[in-house]
Amino acid sequence: MQICILHIGTKDLKHKSIHKPSPERFINLLDPFLNNSSWVTINCIKDDLPIQVKSFDAYLITGGKYSVFESLEWQDNLFNFIHKIYNANIPLIGVCYGHQAIAHALGGNVERFNNGWGIGLTTLDVVERAEWMEPMVETVNLLSMHQDQVTKNPPLATHFLSSNFCCNSGFYIDNKVLAIQQHPEFTPELCRDLITKRKDRIGDNYTEALESLNTKHQGKIIGKWMAKFLTLHKSN
Repeated sequence: MQICILHIGTKDLKHKSIHKPSPERFINLLDPFLNNSSWVTINCIKDDLPIQVKSFDAYLITGGKYSVFESLEWQDNLFNFIHKIYNANIPLIGVCYGHQAIAHALGGNVERFNNGWGIGLTTLDVVERAEWMEPMVETVNLLSMHQDQVTKNPPLATHFLSSNFCCNSGFYIDNKVLAIQQHPEFTPELCRDLITKRKDRIGDNYTEALESLNTKHQGKIIGKWMAKFLTLHKSN
């Protein structure tokens, strides 16, 4: 399986981080559960999107610092490309910004939440089950870092993850789309650094967010779900 990561990167090539870049984190999360897969990364900010959507067997859109309601040319190109992926019946996964971009492009709604940030460890309720959810759990703990959130899922979407802070934390559409707001690919160290960096913007929940990182996150469970989702599509 050839998988294309649509990376919502940064134009600042001088920026250095002690943490692995988002595409590498996703590969490390998913590759152990996918046999004979190859990966290509395209930076949506500075690279051209594939001319032929069927050049890849699946796509994954990462998180990023942008909002879908910003007027940016590269975003409009991405939204149009999401339509092409969807219409071609190619599996598409989105996380955080990717979750919001898919919802926005396919007829949902995304808004800036005015009552704070979703940060630190978040407990999600599984409100709907699908065959690719193995192992099955009733709740799952994931790391979070977002202020925008999906307030209306796209038509035909099945809502399957919810939290007290973000009701629409996950949706899927048949075996074509899987979208999750929180970050299964995050590490606690990365989340801690982001919380510290954004302390002034986060406000009163800063200390609570840091303390939440003492609870073990379960990103690997979601990684297994994502891989199973892709594997089932390939076998159909």
